[in-house]
This record gives sequence, structure tokens and C-alpha cells, in this order.
Amino acid sequence: MKIAKSDEQQPKKKQLILKAAQELFFRYGVRRVTVEEICKSAGVSKMTCYKYFSDQWDIAGAMLDNLINFGIAAFQDMMIEDVPFAAKVEQMLLQTITQIHAVGPALLEDMMREDSPLHGYYLEMQKKTRKLSVNFFVQAQQQGHIHPDLKMPVLLFMFDQLSDLVSHPEFVQIMPDIQDRAGELAALLFYGFARKPA
Repeated sequence: MKIAKSDEQQPKKKQLILKAAQELFFRYGVRRVTVEEICKSAGVSKMTCYKYFSDQWDIAGAMLDNLINFGIAAFQDMMIEDVPFAAKVEQMLLQTITQIHAVGPALLEDMMREDSPLHGYYLEMQKKTRKLSVNFFVQAQQQGHIHPDLKMPVLLFMFDQLSDLVSHPEFVQIMPDIQDRAGELAALLFYGFARKPA
């Protein structure tokens, strides 16, 4: 599991709390983790924890902010890299999977539940990351990397499906290395099954 990089400006004890919380939330989700468990894992007192956060949901929101901000910064760095378009798509798939794995299924389930205090955050996060993807693909289409007749909603739908497919158990068996899987899916999406014209 990749730990989100905490903002270096944050106090050390706050960083310890966020790191411990991410590990626990990854395994158990937010609902099944108490502030006491987070404090014990982080090696800080409850008084110190309550100095920064009101409860475990507040900790989860701050931890997700760190994770998402790190992901957005990585995406923006990738956008300005001088690499081929297909390599950027591969990196996008890898970043999407890395973010999902960093959150973990238990926390993701807590975020997606409509009665969850994190549900609104989850919807906002989806909008923010979707906007980045749309801007990337629109720019790529304008630069001639994507066929001009391809409709953007179709492209985004296919990209979402590929993000799910990259971790499919059967695909993992066929191709164990995640980078290889992301590369194959990126190539399939943008080059299809047909041979390149001579």
C-alpha cells in the first residue's frame, strides 16, 4: 500500500496521526476504527489528536485531502513531461489504480455509502478528478492524438472501464505486472486491434 505524502508543513504528530489512520482505514474502513486505535498506532495521546481533529471522520477527510492533492500534483507533473501520448495514458491508468489501492476497499465502501459523512467528499473528489481527465483528453484530441470524431463521453466511459479492468483477477493472472497491464490497456484503447497503416 502506498502511503499518502503528508504536507511537510504539518506538525510531525499530525503527520503520524494521518499515516496511522490511513493504514487502519485501508484495512478496516472508518466506521470500524476509533480515535483511540489511531492514537495508539500513531504513538500520540488523544489530547494531541483532538488538538487537530474532531473525530475519525475528520481524520479521514484530512487524510484523503493529502492523498488527492498528492495525486493531482503527480498528474500535473505528468502532463508537462515530454513523453509520448500513449505513455501519459499508461501513467494515468497507473495513477488511478494507485489512488484506489491507497484508499483500499473498506474505506472506499465507507465513502460511497450515501449515509456516510464522507459521501459528499467522495462526490466532490470524483468531480475534481473527472475534470482533470476531461481536460487531458480534450487537449489530446485538439493535438491530434485522438480521432476528432470520437465523442468525449464515450472515451471517458472506456477509460473508466479500463481503470476497473486493470485489477481484474483474470487479467492479473495473465499479466502479473501492473505496469505491463496498464501499458497493454492504454495501447488497446488508443490503437485498437487493427494494424497501423503502412
